[in-house]
Amino acid sequence: MAITALVSNKLRSLLSVLGITIGIFSIVLVFTLVDSLEMNIRNSIQSLGKNVIYIDKWQWAGGNKDYPWWKYLSRPDAKFSEVKALKSQPIYQLVDAISFTSQDNTTIKSGDVSVDNINVTGHTYEFTKIETIELTEGRFFNEFEDINGKAVCLIGYNVAMGLFNQNQHLVGKTITMYGKQVEIIGVFKNQGDNLINFDFDDKVIVPIKFLFYANNKIDGANIIVKAKDNVGVDAIYEELRGSMRSIRRLKPLEEDNFSLNKIAYLSETIGDFFKIVNVFGLIIGLFSLLVGGFGVANIMFVSVKERTNIIGIQKALGARNGFILINFLTEAVVLSLLGGIIGISLTWGIAELVNLMLSHSESAFRLVMTWGNVFNGLLFSATIGIIAGMIPAYKASRLVPVEAIRS
Repeated sequence: MAITALVSNKLRSLLSVLGITIGIFSIVLVFTLVDSLEMNIRNSIQSLGKNVIYIDKWQWAGGNKDYPWWKYLSRPDAKFSEVKALKSQPIYQLVDAISFTSQDNTTIKSGDVSVDNINVTGHTYEFTKIETIELTEGRFFNEFEDINGKAVCLIGYNVAMGLFNQNQHLVGKTITMYGKQVEIIGVFKNQGDNLINFDFDDKVIVPIKFLFYANNKIDGANIIVKAKDNVGVDAIYEELRGSMRSIRRLKPLEEDNFSLNKIAYLSETIGDFFKIVNVFGLIIGLFSLLVGGFGVANIMFVSVKERTNIIGIQKALGARNGFILINFLTEAVVLSLLGGIIGISLTWGIAELVNLMLSHSESAFRLVMTWGNVFNGLLFSATIGIIAGMIPAYKASRLVPVEAIRS
């Protein structure tokens, strides 16, 4: 009976559905955008490695907010000798790999072609145990090349395209940096642009000792420690802190002059940030949904007014108050659910269209519409239908049969 009533007033029903559609579309679209941003950022963070702790002078997040910035600045940089010292500590039994990292920016040349301001990052050979390396061709440098500081490198996709206008058949070719000829032994797979730029596309990776010999300085140095899979970073955190204090000969009452950064710090910070964004997005979307709810309520009041005599006849024939109440509530909920389904479908269509456009670019960003957002959209639409239809339905159920028939 509820559906028949809606079908018999097609234009009115369509206008009511349109209001709910806009509201649900706004809410689900905001949630989809926020979830997609969070998911893409988390995927970028995961590229830093799993079960790893970065020993650095700077605290990424989760540190003491009252700690002055100038104290961080005055801390010493990580030293290459500290890697060897850590390997002699008892904690090394719980560690899968330790890698030292430093970086610099310079100009890279190949013949007459040059690319400026390229990030050159030095790693030790154990870096491959910490982070998954995907190559189009070639290999990562080995322990012998690392220890002897061989002039070899791996180049990112953008660097390869900038120098050679191709990213294949480059192994064995040479490039010039710091006035030295360096052999290409590998080319990184194109990772595409991500939101926080954790990729190798614009980088050249070299053995750390070669970087020391080439530029005679250490910038942005840190030590990456990967815990064994059956141990985890939390288990080694305090012991690693004690080992570093011992290596740097800090007295018991002295403050740490280093930071131990876990990936969890970034994840927690991002999670807290997106919780706030979700709340603001929900508030914005609810305003749109509220307008649609008023539209449904208005239509239901009009429907009750038009069908007052029919309601009186139904009650005279034995229809209970609950039947009338459920009848009108069903109309309101069906209207709202139809609007919700259309709004969700529109969001899905826009997400697929955007992803199709992004697939033709170098961006790694993708819109992801989760089942959670679909469920939330349907839940919001059903709830607004119940709220909008409750008063008109209650009013209809309380009509006196004789008075209703006479109206």
